Amino acid sequence: MITLHQARRCVGVLILTALTALSVLGSASQAGALSGQCPRAGMTKTVRSVQYQCRQTGSKLNWTQVKARSSQTQTSASTTTTIPAPRTQFRTLTNQMRNTSFQIALQEMPEIAQSFVVSEEFDFNKVATGIYGLNTVKPEFFTVPFNQKSKYEESKFDFDPFDADVTVSIWKSDRAIGAPVVEDSFDLASGFTQIFSSKVRGKVEKNSPVANIAPMNLELHLGRSVTLSRGVYVIVLSFQWSRLDVLTVRLWGQENGTNTVGGKSGDAVKNCTYTPTTDSYPEGRAYMGLGVQRWNGDPASSIGFGTRFRLATAKVTSCIVKGEWGNDIFNPGDLDIALIRSS
Repeated sequence: MITLHQARRCVGVLILTALTALSVLGSASQAGALSGQCPRAGMTKTVRSVQYQCRQTGSKLNWTQVKARSSQTQTSASTTTTIPAPRTQFRTLTNQMRNTSFQIALQEMPEIAQSFVVSEEFDFNKVATGIYGLNTVKPEFFTVPFNQKSKYEESKFDFDPFDADVTVSIWKSDRAIGAPVVEDSFDLASGFTQIFSSKVRGKVEKNSPVANIAPMNLELHLGRSVTLSRGVYVIVLSFQWSRLDVLTVRLWGQENGTNTVGGKSGDAVKNCTYTPTTDSYPEGRAYMGLGVQRWNGDPASSIGFGTRFRLATAKVTSCIVKGEWGNDIFNPGDLDIALIRSS
């Protein structure tokens, strides 16, 4: 007869035996068919996300668990460098405000300038403006009387591009913001401080379409950044080019005067009625340099830039009559100049 104590002991042994069996079965189930020997070295199998490889141990081939591969996909870090887009920091006009062109003549008035006001500090490294067209001449232009020169001069809008050296200089005026900035003339030698000056290679090329919506196609890269603080400034563009058949290069701008007489000196008769343009940039004015190049078609001539400037003028285009060269109406105005920060 089995006592209660013996019965309890038997039950305990049975439970322990059952647990051991379950543990063994669990281990066998986890290993599955991959426990023990395998047929060929290098074979791999995966059971329950665990990878096994057939490897040689001594003289036998056995399944060997290899390191489980992480379920998380590792993504290599990448960096993106954003190149800032060119930004126009300042511009005197917009395309829609253009209505004329200012001429830069190689043999005289080779410098053109624009006064402007900076109300908040900014930096830039590129100057842009727009080429409207150019005038070419034949050799006879330099020897015939003034009233015959138009026969040997031609306006062109379709031409082969050519290089020009342009000295860009920026001067700060001693005058304060708010004071009148439109003067008939000035001398950079008095009342101005040079902020920047550099000779830049630019390309003179045709602007298509030849309309006030044409893009700014003369870009002058300064080579370094220039910072302008609040104040009144003058930017001067001094041109030199080697194509001696090109008499003048013409830059986009706006005339906004009320002259009614013709000729550069305002002493020629001109019958024309037109609607004056409102000044789109009253804070500044375009100026022409009084330096003169001693050039009469001679490539060995020299050029001389000065410090003195007077108001530049441009034609009232609605009053131009082909063949009436010399008595067109001229008004003061502004160049279309943009100061740009680019990468």
